[in-house]
Amino acid sequence: MQFNTSYLNKTPNKTPRSTRSFTPEFVVMHETAGYGSLQWNLRREVAASYNYLITRDGTIYHYVDERSYIAWHAGIGSAARGYTNNQLNVYAIGCELEGPNDGTPITTAQTKSMIELLRYFRDTYGIPLTRDYYFAHKTVAPTRKTDPMGYSVEYTLKIIAETVPPATVRPNSLGAALRNEIYKRAGGEYRPDWVFHQFARKHGLGSPIKVGMDFSTNGVRYTGEVYGRDVIITPYGEWNVVIRANELTDAAVYNDLMRHTYGALGVDWRPDQAFYRFISQTPRKPIGLPLDDSSRLQASDGAAYATQLYTFDTLYTPIASGGTTDWSVVRQLSTALAMANISAADAALRDVINQTMYMRIADRFDIKLPFIKWAIERKLGAPLSGRVDWRFDGQDYVYAVYAGDTLYAPKGKLAELKLLSATPD
Repeated sequence: MQFNTSYLNKTPNKTPRSTRSFTPEFVVMHETAGYGSLQWNLRREVAASYNYLITRDGTIYHYVDERSYIAWHAGIGSAARGYTNNQLNVYAIGCELEGPNDGTPITTAQTKSMIELLRYFRDTYGIPLTRDYYFAHKTVAPTRKTDPMGYSVEYTLKIIAETVPPATVRPNSLGAALRNEIYKRAGGEYRPDWVFHQFARKHGLGSPIKVGMDFSTNGVRYTGEVYGRDVIITPYGEWNVVIRANELTDAAVYNDLMRHTYGALGVDWRPDQAFYRFISQTPRKPIGLPLDDSSRLQASDGAAYATQLYTFDTLYTPIASGGTTDWSVVRQLSTALAMANISAADAALRDVINQTMYMRIADRFDIKLPFIKWAIERKLGAPLSGRVDWRFDGQDYVYAVYAGDTLYAPKGKLAELKLLSATPD
């Protein structure tokens, strides 16, 4: 197992062990109650440390080597497995998860890393994966501590107990390898045995944009993935239940999901904005997910618009050249372009939006280029990447990711362009 060791043993808040043959007996689980802990615990006056830290993106930092030093993660008023006070530091590993400790759930990436780390403790030190050997900080020091509030030690152990090692192996095929490449761009990996990935392929949700997104609402914790056409979520513990965002009827759940989705995409979530009110009204329109914050664009004819780019459409409001702009007017570019006779103004707006779409990915819009021509003809939506060189099984390929699918071809043979969705694992 690999750890980030860039901070290893740099904190002064530790005590040298008299022997390196020490084997820890159990684990105390913590939550940082804030961010920046890696730097914070370098300060001597903090007088606290830990052995491991898992950050929000799932990175595991080895902070204090448990074989060489005693980390200061539990102390006065603590008790577990017959040990009290500072004895817990001596015999227990201290594992921190980064979080505010206000009930905000840890991320899916943190959960996955925590499971891997706990299995590492079992395999390395023989610490059983049971409740008798893993303790929440608030359990060992109930009068002083409240952490962790962002996860349950008991539930984590239950997940581990119910998790069976993968029964299926990703096929060593072009289709499966390229899918894995696209999932890696979204922060994950392609697993043909996962319900989310099966659901996304079956329902044609397009390319993954962001995987590993957690949120809670009304006391229910969800995990989700963002695709070009929709967001899918599942309640924790009900892994076979997959819910599409566009089919949610509970406004509170939908708004909480969108708040987290916009944040994951780096887009400002503004529920009072006319564009958001437009997309959130039911029945919801299939315009996809936002690519950027709303912005002002000026077409070649001089007309100005407030616009927001989505994966399958653009919303816009004409800005009055004189007088007052009516911000309640929200239009879909696709509706204007579907007219039998496209106006010169709509054509000018289309052109500047096409240019803007490709400028986002440091590319240029040219309808004559094979990838772009194919994408438009097949209505694949917004480009999510430029053309990327990729090698599989000794063959060089080039691919481009769009919201609705991925196009690829052997390098130098663009006449052989194919859709990833039409390529089996």
